[in-house]
Amino acid sequence: MSSGPTSDRTRLRREADRGSHDPELIRSIIDAAPMCHLGLTDHDGHPLVIPTIHARVGEQLYVHGSAASRTLRRLAEGIEVCCTITHLDGIVLARSAFWSSMNYRSVMIFGRARLVTDPEEIELALDAIVEHIAPGRSAEVRRSTPKEIGATKVLALTIDEASAKVRTGDPNDDPADLDPEVGAEVGAGVWAGVIPVTTQFGSPIPAANLDNEVPLPTSARGLLEHDER
Repeated sequence: MSSGPTSDRTRLRREADRGSHDPELIRSIIDAAPMCHLGLTDHDGHPLVIPTIHARVGEQLYVHGSAASRTLRRLAEGIEVCCTITHLDGIVLARSAFWSSMNYRSVMIFGRARLVTDPEEIELALDAIVEHIAPGRSAEVRRSTPKEIGATKVLALTIDEASAKVRTGDPNDDPADLDPEVGAEVGAGVWAGVIPVTTQFGSPIPAANLDNEVPLPTSARGLLEHDER
């Protein structure tokens, strides 16, 4: 993997060969994830990790929530935050428990969140979050009212201090388990390999109060067609 600028927080120490600061790789992992986790501390110094939906626009990572959210109000103060994103791609079963692992793609982003106050940027961010989950959906739904916008807080985190880490491939077994002279006594008879892990969409379930004449929208069909590919 290629590398880019690092900081003390993004410098990869353990299994550094799996790491990268390549912006394109980092963006691809962010964009493919349905959600992220925000790590922060409250006013009393207690740690919090909050799951939330996100969207990337250029080098800005947007998140949103209720204007009454204590977490978002805390982040809006400009405190340090760590955003993590992880995809689980496979269970790696080695010939011993010690060498078993997981195939994954992950990103860590450090920085200070910015409260978004510009109305145009708020609208851009909220549309991006909807499009991140269901492309095309923002054009299908009713636009948010001023009251709804007022009840929503949007934060932006600049993606300028980030790193990625990826594991792929077979188990890294202990060489002794692969030695034909001792393997029969150690691990030669143990199955080893990778069990892929995927996420799929199920059949759409209409709302109980939905008119039967309302067709499945393009955005929902697009999610299902993406799975079929």
